[in-house]
Amino acid sequence: MPLYGPRWPLKIGNHDTYELYEDIKSQVSFYLRNLILTSPGENISDPNYGVGLRRYLFEQNIASNRNAISSEISEKISTYLPFITLSEVQVNASSDDIDSNFLNIRIIYSIDQSGVNETFELSTNETNQIGFY
Repeated sequence: MPLYGPRWPLKIGNHDTYELYEDIKSQVSFYLRNLILTSPGENISDPNYGVGLRRYLFEQNIASNRNAISSEISEKISTYLPFITLSEVQVNASSDDIDSNFLNIRIIYSIDQSGVNETFELSTNETNQIGFY
Protein backbone atom coordinates (compact mmCIF):
# COMPACT_ATOMS: atom_id res chain seq x y z
CA MET A 1 0.00 0.00 0.00
CA PRO A 2 1.50 3.37 -0.98
CA LEU A 3 1.83 5.96 1.75
CA TYR A 4 0.06 9.29 1.46
CA GLY A 5 0.31 12.43 3.56
CA PRO A 6 -1.32 13.03 6.94
CA ARG A 7 -5.07 13.61 6.98
CA TRP A 8 -6.17 17.03 8.20
CA PRO A 9 -7.10 17.84 10.88
CA LEU A 10 -4.33 15.77 12.44
CA LYS A 11 -5.52 12.75 14.45
CA ILE A 12 -3.65 9.86 15.98
CA GLY A 13 -3.58 6.94 13.56
CA ASN A 14 -3.80 3.19 14.08
CA HIS A 15 -0.79 2.18 12.01
CA ASP A 16 1.30 5.33 11.99
CA THR A 17 1.82 8.47 14.01
CA TYR A 18 -1.10 10.20 12.23
CA GLU A 19 -4.09 9.13 10.17
CA LEU A 20 -3.12 9.13 6.50
CA TYR A 21 -5.10 9.73 3.33
CA GLU A 22 -6.03 6.35 1.91
CA ASP A 23 -5.80 7.20 -1.77
CA ILE A 24 -4.23 9.73 -4.09
CA LYS A 25 -7.60 11.30 -5.05
CA SER A 26 -8.26 12.27 -1.41
CA GLN A 27 -4.75 13.68 -1.07
CA VAL A 28 -5.06 15.73 -4.28
CA SER A 29 -8.52 16.94 -3.22
CA PHE A 30 -6.96 18.29 -0.02
CA TYR A 31 -4.20 20.02 -2.02
CA LEU A 32 -6.72 21.63 -4.39
CA ARG A 33 -9.05 22.82 -1.62
CA ASN A 34 -6.08 24.24 0.29
CA LEU A 35 -4.70 26.01 -2.80
CA ILE A 36 -8.06 27.58 -3.71
CA LEU A 37 -8.98 28.74 -0.21
CA THR A 38 -5.56 30.03 0.88
CA SER A 39 -5.14 33.75 0.23
CA PRO A 40 -1.89 35.01 -1.27
CA GLY A 41 0.27 36.24 1.60
CA GLU A 42 -1.34 33.86 4.11
CA ASN A 43 1.43 31.26 3.74
CA ILE A 44 4.49 33.00 5.19
CA SER A 45 6.95 30.61 3.53
CA ASP A 46 5.58 31.48 0.06
CA PRO A 47 3.57 34.73 -0.15
CA ASN A 48 2.42 33.94 -3.71
CA TYR A 49 0.80 30.61 -2.75
CA GLY A 50 -2.98 30.46 -2.98
CA VAL A 51 -5.86 31.60 -5.15
CA GLY A 52 -7.70 33.47 -2.40
CA LEU A 53 -11.28 32.68 -3.40
CA ARG A 54 -12.60 34.76 -0.48
CA ARG A 55 -11.32 37.99 -2.03
CA TYR A 56 -13.87 37.50 -4.84
CA LEU A 57 -16.86 37.14 -2.49
CA PHE A 58 -18.11 40.71 -2.88
CA GLU A 59 -17.31 41.12 -6.56
CA GLN A 60 -20.09 41.04 -9.12
CA ASN A 61 -20.98 37.56 -10.24
CA ILE A 62 -20.34 38.20 -13.92
CA ALA A 63 -18.55 36.20 -16.59
CA SER A 64 -15.36 38.31 -16.56
CA ASN A 65 -14.89 37.77 -12.81
CA ARG A 66 -15.60 34.06 -13.13
CA ASN A 67 -13.03 33.89 -15.95
CA ALA A 68 -10.50 35.67 -13.71
CA ILE A 69 -11.08 33.07 -10.97
CA SER A 70 -10.71 30.25 -13.49
CA SER A 71 -7.45 31.71 -14.86
CA GLU A 72 -6.07 32.21 -11.36
CA ILE A 73 -6.88 28.61 -10.43
CA SER A 74 -5.24 27.27 -13.61
CA GLU A 75 -2.11 29.37 -13.08
CA LYS A 76 -1.71 28.37 -9.42
CA ILE A 77 -2.26 24.68 -10.14
CA SER A 78 0.42 24.70 -12.85
CA THR A 79 2.82 26.43 -10.44
CA TYR A 80 2.14 24.60 -7.18
CA LEU A 81 0.68 21.24 -8.24
CA PRO A 82 2.69 20.40 -11.37
CA PHE A 83 1.90 16.67 -11.08
CA ILE A 84 -1.73 17.47 -12.00
CA THR A 85 -2.68 17.68 -15.67
CA LEU A 86 -5.66 20.00 -16.04
CA SER A 87 -8.37 19.13 -18.52
CA GLU A 88 -10.78 21.89 -17.57
CA VAL A 89 -11.56 24.51 -14.90
CA GLN A 90 -15.20 25.59 -14.77
CA VAL A 91 -16.46 28.44 -12.59
CA ASN A 92 -20.24 28.70 -12.90
CA ALA A 93 -22.83 30.95 -11.28
CA SER A 94 -26.23 30.06 -9.98
CA SER A 95 -28.77 29.97 -12.76
CA ASP A 96 -31.28 31.83 -10.57
CA ASP A 97 -29.95 35.36 -10.97
CA ILE A 98 -26.75 37.26 -11.68
CA ASP A 99 -26.61 38.88 -8.22
CA SER A 100 -26.46 35.50 -6.51
CA ASN A 101 -23.41 34.75 -4.39
CA PHE A 102 -23.40 31.12 -5.48
CA LEU A 103 -20.42 29.78 -7.39
CA ASN A 104 -19.62 26.24 -8.36
CA ILE A 105 -16.00 25.43 -9.16
CA ARG A 106 -15.32 22.19 -10.99
CA ILE A 107 -11.80 21.09 -11.82
CA ILE A 108 -11.34 18.13 -14.14
CA TYR A 109 -7.82 16.77 -13.95
CA SER A 110 -5.66 13.70 -14.21
CA ILE A 111 -2.63 12.74 -12.23
CA ASP A 112 0.39 12.30 -14.45
CA GLN A 113 0.94 8.76 -15.68
CA SER A 114 -2.60 7.60 -14.84
CA GLY A 115 -4.52 9.22 -17.71
CA VAL A 116 -7.76 8.80 -15.73
CA ASN A 117 -9.82 11.98 -15.33
CA GLU A 118 -10.94 12.93 -11.83
CA THR A 119 -13.30 15.71 -10.76
CA PHE A 120 -12.93 18.10 -7.84
CA GLU A 121 -15.87 20.33 -6.91
CA LEU A 122 -16.19 23.22 -4.50
CA SER A 123 -19.20 25.48 -4.17
CA THR A 124 -20.32 28.50 -2.22
CA ASN A 125 -23.90 28.96 -1.14
CA GLU A 126 -26.12 31.99 -0.66
CA THR A 127 -24.75 32.76 2.81
CA ASN A 128 -21.14 32.84 1.56
CA GLN A 129 -20.27 29.63 3.34
CA ILE A 130 -17.97 27.34 1.47
CA GLY A 131 -18.90 23.70 1.07
CA PHE A 132 -16.93 20.82 -0.36
CA TYR A 133 -17.97 17.82 -2.41
